[in-house]
Amino acid sequence: MKPFWESEYLNKNRSVFGKQSKEIEEIVSKLTDNAKILDVGCGDGRNALYLAAHGFHVDAFDISQNAIEKLDYIKNQAGLNINTYICDVPDFDFRYNYDLIIMHGVLQFIEKEKQPKIIEMLKKHTNNGGYHIIALFTDEEPIPDDLKDAMVGVFKKDEIKGYYTDWHTEMFQSYKFNDEHENGLKHCHALEKIIVRKP
Repeated sequence: MKPFWESEYLNKNRSVFGKQSKEIEEIVSKLTDNAKILDVGCGDGRNALYLAAHGFHVDAFDISQNAIEKLDYIKNQAGLNINTYICDVPDFDFRYNYDLIIMHGVLQFIEKEKQPKIIEMLKKHTNNGGYHIIALFTDEEPIPDDLKDAMVGVFKKDEIKGYYTDWHTEMFQSYKFNDEHENGLKHCHALEKIIVRKP
């Protein structure tokens, strides 16, 4: 069974996951005008579109063809420049280093044994002084039945911190929230958000 968002991506008139995240809005003032940004698992582009509208150089990719086709449609309608790609996280071909890498709701969909190599790859391709903004689900709440097959790499509480002991942690939040989607699905999630900066 495909995740619920695959069909929702076909609706080009609304964002599946809402508007850009607050921490994305707040990071803008910390970036240089020519900053390069990578949105990993960008979905239909809520964060990529916001950052491109502020004039940054944005690359964005997702495994979902529906998501990228929707993002391409929206960016063209808005006259925004975003380089988009359809690929899985381990297959992304890094051609640049980035000043900001976003991983919103992505890591829990990657098998545990692959997570360390992927995080190290992303760290390697981040410029000195650059940021990672990560949001991920933890096992402090049971995984909803409709997502169990997809969420193969859910994190333990505080686990993500262990990957960034050599970086400066600028923000860390851990909380639970209830989520109701357009199709009537209701979820309760345990979420962690972290902002880290490379020395």
